[in-house]
Amino acid sequence: MPHLHHTEKDRPVRNILAAAAILFLAACQTRPITTTQEHAVPPGAQALPLNAIELAIVEAGAKRGWHFQHIADGQVRATYTKWPWVAEADVLFSNRSYRIQYVSAKNMERRNDGVERAYNRWVGNLERDIAARLDQIAARR
Repeated sequence: MPHLHHTEKDRPVRNILAAAAILFLAACQTRPITTTQEHAVPPGAQALPLNAIELAIVEAGAKRGWHFQHIADGQVRATYTKWPWVAEADVLFSNRSYRIQYVSAKNMERRNDGVERAYNRWVGNLERDIAARLDQIAARR
């Protein structure tokens, strides 16, 4: 059986292949689906009617391209599409609190109940944007 010897010329190719494998694995990482905690509506915004809180949620998400559908009083369905991925979450809210609940992650779901990490990032951004918008409203009252 012949013995293969690697030369110095082979090293760049091996390094490139190793780097490509690492990048591929990093890109395919999945995360558990993030469930957001219940957040308090700031005291200054708690006197708002429910439809005003819904409007604040919609305004906050629209800045990043989220689209909303009114489901019921205190519930909107948020949808974000970045082809071929579609993230859906329900924002459940009252005058006192709100939280974001997973609905689906089309073309983002992976084995072991995980999703592409982009889903969690998008929902985290939505969560922060809602908090910031409600804080703005509360500060003006």
